[in-house]
Amino acid sequence: MERVKSNTPKVVLYTFAASPYGLKVQAFLAYKGIPYETVYVSPFNMSETLPVGNTVPVLTIDGESKNNSQAIAHWLDERFPKRPLYPEDAPSCVSELDDWVHHCMIPANFRFARPSLSFALPVQLLNAWRLGSVMYRTVPNKAIGAWRFAWPLFLSWTPFVRREAENAPGRSLLDTARHVGSRINKELNEGPFMCGRSELSVADLSAYALITFGYEAGLTGGDGLLRKRRIQEWALRVKAKLDPSLPLLPDKIRVRSLGD
Repeated sequence: MERVKSNTPKVVLYTFAASPYGLKVQAFLAYKGIPYETVYVSPFNMSETLPVGNTVPVLTIDGESKNNSQAIAHWLDERFPKRPLYPEDAPSCVSELDDWVHHCMIPANFRFARPSLSFALPVQLLNAWRLGSVMYRTVPNKAIGAWRFAWPLFLSWTPFVRREAENAPGRSLLDTARHVGSRINKELNEGPFMCGRSELSVADLSAYALITFGYEAGLTGGDGLLRKRRIQEWALRVKAKLDPSLPLLPDKIRVRSLGD
């Protein structure tokens, strides 16, 4: 893949290794082939680290900063028009599906991750501890500390995580899983990419980042959607379009890679 030339502006992404919003932005950057520096932020002192606001992700380009993954996507198209995330000929379905990822699929991920009194509690606890390890190994100076062992409590108590989990579609974990799987499968009916398009868009990249994280991070059940042949083949097509030198997960926390 052709990389951005050496005169590319300095790009820095402030995020959590497990942030679904940050993963989306990483997928955008990998698709456009934009080299960037990653700063993994501690959730306990974000306002002291972030150049703007108090939530991740924050993207900085030559000192100018923006947050909110959807706003960042539009900004990237303005600054780096090649390989647009929002193609001019894209149907309204592209933006609508990106909104669905933002308001339904991401809350679903929080519901799956947040331990709850359900049949899935043992798996949720295991995955929560795994996520705690992911955070511990990426945040500088081990700022997570002993919280890595109590990450299930952190996910249960944090108001933002609880609020997002409550916004997930469906009344149960099974309902949520069926809703997400059905919608993704439906959007690939006329493939090869979302909304029947022959090329990638923001809709593909947003969904791809969330679907592949759980698998590559080694979460139990993280391969759930990828067990569906149509979704797996789509994910491999998306991966083939991304700059391989800009992975979504650093080597120290990646357990496996899609397609290996």
